[in-house]
Amino acid sequence: MSLSHVLDDPVINELLDSVTSRYALLGKVTGELSLIAASKLFRQELGFKSGSELIVSRYGMAIYRALSNSLQQQQGWTGHVKVNEQWLHLQMLALGEFGVLQENETTHPQLPHTAPAINTVKQNHNATDKTDTKTPTSVLLNVDDKGRIKKLSPALEEFLGQSSKQLENLDAANLVFRTDVGHFKRLLDQVKYQTGSTEGSFRLRNTSNDVVYFDWTAACIGADILLIGRSSNIHLEEALLKSEERINNILESMDDAFFAIDMNGYVNYLNEKGAELLGKASPLLLGRMVWERAPHLKKTPLFKYVNQAKSSMQPETFQWQDPANEMWYQVKAYPSDELISIFFTDISAIKRNESRMRYQATHDSLTGLPNRLALSQTLQELLGNDQVQDFKMGLLFIDLDGFKAVNDTLGHDRGDDLLIAVSKRLRSVVRSSDIVARLSGDEFVITLPYITDQETAFNVGRKVVDAVSKKPFELGEKKIYVGASVGVALFPTDAADVEGLLKHADIAMYQAKQAGKNTVRVFHANMSASLQTKVDLENDLHDAILHNRIELHYQPRFNSNGSICSVEALARMRSLTGELIPPAEFIPIAEETGLIIPMGEQVMHKACKWLIDTNKKLKQPISVSVNVSGIQLLDGKLCSTVEKVLKLTGLPANLLELELTETVLMQNQDAVLQDLNRLHELGVFLSIDDFGTGYSSLATLHKMPVQTIKLDRSFVSNLPNKADSVILSRTVLAMARALGLGVVAEGVETAEQRDFLIESGVLELQGFGLARPMTADDSRQFVWAQQITSEKAKKILA
Repeated sequence: MSLSHVLDDPVINELLDSVTSRYALLGKVTGELSLIAASKLFRQELGFKSGSELIVSRYGMAIYRALSNSLQQQQGWTGHVKVNEQWLHLQMLALGEFGVLQENETTHPQLPHTAPAINTVKQNHNATDKTDTKTPTSVLLNVDDKGRIKKLSPALEEFLGQSSKQLENLDAANLVFRTDVGHFKRLLDQVKYQTGSTEGSFRLRNTSNDVVYFDWTAACIGADILLIGRSSNIHLEEALLKSEERINNILESMDDAFFAIDMNGYVNYLNEKGAELLGKASPLLLGRMVWERAPHLKKTPLFKYVNQAKSSMQPETFQWQDPANEMWYQVKAYPSDELISIFFTDISAIKRNESRMRYQATHDSLTGLPNRLALSQTLQELLGNDQVQDFKMGLLFIDLDGFKAVNDTLGHDRGDDLLIAVSKRLRSVVRSSDIVARLSGDEFVITLPYITDQETAFNVGRKVVDAVSKKPFELGEKKIYVGASVGVALFPTDAADVEGLLKHADIAMYQAKQAGKNTVRVFHANMSASLQTKVDLENDLHDAILHNRIELHYQPRFNSNGSICSVEALARMRSLTGELIPPAEFIPIAEETGLIIPMGEQVMHKACKWLIDTNKKLKQPISVSVNVSGIQLLDGKLCSTVEKVLKLTGLPANLLELELTETVLMQNQDAVLQDLNRLHELGVFLSIDDFGTGYSSLATLHKMPVQTIKLDRSFVSNLPNKADSVILSRTVLAMARALGLGVVAEGVETAEQRDFLIESGVLELQGFGLARPMTADDSRQFVWAQQITSEKAKKILA
């Protein structure tokens, strides 16, 4: 703990300000225990401010050592001492490297044997007159060549409280103050066996732990050494000066800037950093009015708080930014009777870190735009401003169209580049007073405060759509087009709070998506009802997947001789009330929310399990086809899902067929080709569903490891009566034969369609005219019943 931190402690400040109790702050200065600061009452009695000598002269060496040893071990200490015929109770509380000492008067203590030693010290309050009746003016000490005592003068015996006989042959170093023993030894060495004399200074201590400075003259007489000492006050004054110098060194070595002024504002002391802060050299500041020498500070909070400390005589702690260099300081002003000491701790790095953390907390790390938190705070301020009458604000909720495809095909790094580029375009179409924020992913919000009407917000929405969609984005070597669906809500017409405004703008954006994307929709009340229906259906879908309420119906597929060769698994969702919900309602929601992934795995597992159970009673096993969404195909986990399902159910891979959407295959060839090849290697059959609607090329089909194409029902519905349908269907069949692909005709409704397709070479047929989708149990019974003889099979087709 540093000195400035200790002085900053309000409890310490309160103790040092006491005028009724004696408190002192102790600490090690250059290795010696020193009195650093004292309470007002204590200072009045001591007459000086600091120094190790002050502790020794007041309490004696034994107490000094006890305090020093305890503080070195960072432990407290309690003891008693007699000063000027008055018993004192001392208690020190350790604060790291520093100690707070309290002195209280007490009666004669009744102490147990284990208590600290009691010392008696004669205290003279006149610090400059240390030589009293018990302090001799001159003394004589006679020692042998090893420093052992031979004789003392009567004056020295009286001072020490012991006779020459008692101390004979004792090492004289035991009489010397501990830090001066080296001086004593050197003095003996210099004069030993020499004919001349030498001089030096060291202190003696007596049995009462009085310490007195002596100037010594030493001379060698035969084998003995004679030392003549004269007591001196000069050394005490030097010690005080040294103590003050130590304090000055501490202040100079501090990282803090510091200066002290008197009650009229004149500078009494400052360290080098304090002079730098005030902007002038120390000689130009000492003894001068600080507010005149640094007039720019008078206009800052520093002037106010320093004067508050002066008026209240209470410490002031505050943060202050220096207008000269914009550095931040933690300032602590400590008033006393005569001075105000002001410490400046540089906290600029902390402030910069705080500013950076605030920015990170309120801004998107990728685009640098305000994030959801900053947007919410700004909207709260805008909507809560009662000073502006008839305040209107537009809010645009923006979602990019086609962003996921960019991420899936080009990677997330290119997706990030796209988001950065979009954010720049959005900023280009709004005013400087408008806010563009990124909520998450590819969702952005624009606030339009102080607009006149809804049309203004709508027009800005159109500008957003044009800015995003009209020009391509250059991502590396590729040029990418994306769109923007924009929802508009108006305050206070559509909502009077932040949450409602965002919600309604989001609803309008969803309607823009439903309307074909890359357009603008303005919120109106009816939108909430339709969205609520969607939300309810989404929640129901979550529950259906979780509680296994997705059931499968199966529609048989026949070969040209009328036998069932396969079935198509079709997902159905039953509501909580027992009604079947059409796939056209819940499949788009499953794809939009990503629920198609767990639902698809569940459907595949049920279909494979159903087929295993069904094939047990069949002489000729059939296969099952399962529809795969484009979301599943692009997810990258389809292969591992298929492998897991086949392993769990035990179904041979060649009995599973995956129906893939033609459009997804054609638009994402490079992204999915590796997974398709891996599925093909597993032995799974692959087919293109709704063929003819996705503009497949022969070159693309040739690359794809598919075995079958399913002719879209739009080609079949007008057969055989419409000439162009006949031409198209025969062209597709010819192409499939050339590529070695099998063909399945979907949507066969009539006998004419069936006969024409069989005659044209179609090997497999499927449609309501042959068999409708049935529940799992009904379809299994149907398959078992139909696969008996070829004669009965022919009757089915007849």
